[in-house]
Amino acid sequence: MGSLYTAATGMNGLSRGLQTISNNLANTNTVGYKQSSMLFEDLMSQTINTRSNFNTNISQRGAGVRVSATRTNWEVGGFETGSTVTDMAINGKGFFGVMKDGEVLYTRAGNFRFDNQGNLMDPTGYQLLARPIVNGVTQSGVEGVKLDTLGDSGIATHPSRATSYLKMASNIGGTANNSEDSANPFFSMIQNWNGQVNPPLGSGDAGYSESVRVYDQNGDAHNLTVRYDYVGTENGSKVYEFTVGMDPTEDGSARAGTAGAGLLMSGTVTFDNTGKISGMTAFTPTGNDPSDLSAWTQAQLVDGIPSFTANFAGSGAQQISLDFGLKLNNGWNSAITSPQAGASNPSAFYETMTGTERDKTSSTANGTKQYSRQQSQDGYPEGSIADLNINSEGVITARYTNGQTQDLYQIVLYRFTSEEGLRREGGNHFSATPESGPADEGLPTEENFGGVVSTFIEQSNVDMAREFTQMIITQRGFQMNSKMVTTSDAMLQKALELKR
Repeated sequence: MGSLYTAATGMNGLSRGLQTISNNLANTNTVGYKQSSMLFEDLMSQTINTRSNFNTNISQRGAGVRVSATRTNWEVGGFETGSTVTDMAINGKGFFGVMKDGEVLYTRAGNFRFDNQGNLMDPTGYQLLARPIVNGVTQSGVEGVKLDTLGDSGIATHPSRATSYLKMASNIGGTANNSEDSANPFFSMIQNWNGQVNPPLGSGDAGYSESVRVYDQNGDAHNLTVRYDYVGTENGSKVYEFTVGMDPTEDGSARAGTAGAGLLMSGTVTFDNTGKISGMTAFTPTGNDPSDLSAWTQAQLVDGIPSFTANFAGSGAQQISLDFGLKLNNGWNSAITSPQAGASNPSAFYETMTGTERDKTSSTANGTKQYSRQQSQDGYPEGSIADLNINSEGVITARYTNGQTQDLYQIVLYRFTSEEGLRREGGNHFSATPESGPADEGLPTEENFGGVVSTFIEQSNVDMAREFTQMIITQRGFQMNSKMVTTSDAMLQKALELKR
């Protein structure tokens, strides 16, 4: 009877071992699956009476076998190329955190996709956890990854931004005075400005002009034109007058429909004998008649850069700084407080300003060629998401159709004191238990956490050759134990025959 029972425990234990092997082979292609192996231990033995007991050894008779533990192989599986950027693998230690209905689980399977609400989900409907990034700063709390969407379109969008800074660095060159006015030589172009026609200045009224696209508060695009015209030279310094204007029909200010419609700023730019910018003036209109030089005031400086107010119809007023590459740290030249100073003190316009800071890319007046050296502005329209990028640190960056990029989230990883204590929950998920200890949260590539590999998914780490070997060994063991059962049964039958 003892041999029958012992063989039965062997068959029972080996059948469970075969079940583990079968599960491994069944999950050969399961994303992020970790191979299991079953360990066995013998049962408590029975001491039997023999002459050698307590003299040379203790005589014991084994009572069979039972399952001791099921261990998990946590080695990283091979990486396979995924089909999208949200296919992710962890190269090293850690688990992704996922959440559904407040329940947090952990997984090595990184096959995530966005649903129609913009949530980044795994195939079972659990949302990937990450720390949001606000204005470039990673926050401390975690939440489910979700792309902001526009209405019912399901398209993630980036809001527009109104232009507030404009850089216009040009080589003006040339010495042709196209809008010469002996009474107002430094403000000749505004004498000819007529906002009741389009264009407000004729092609012959400026020596050089450039247009740049800017954006209003609604994200709509408009063109501003900066025009330059040569004034004169004194002691090697050159002066050019400039105007900044818009399409008069787009003017939404009180000057709309008047001669001053579309005119936003006027002033002068001074260059030294090497052609480098050395000083400037800038004024903004306060009336409807641009030729009235008393209806102008000094432009407000924003961080040392002159600014003007543009009021696009249907959008509202917005302040825009115009940077020629010269920052006025000491403010305006005190000798030129109004446009009328050009008639009473013309030499002041040729003076080099003190306390200025010249940019590496600034306006110049070299030779006779006229061209743009640098043109940029900080506005943009609303954009929809074009694609995503996820780096090794788990930072999810969106690129939009308006040319902007934005860091949205940083994926967090979790590790445990005892990974063996994790409970398999199905769906490639694990849950924390008292045996595993609480989850330790961290960021990829930091503090012994693995890095995130985008566009790849981790495959099962099952070694099929090993599993087939174990399957054969287990089958042979089960066969031998079954033979013991039939042999023991035959012996019992023989014993029963003795009675007859």
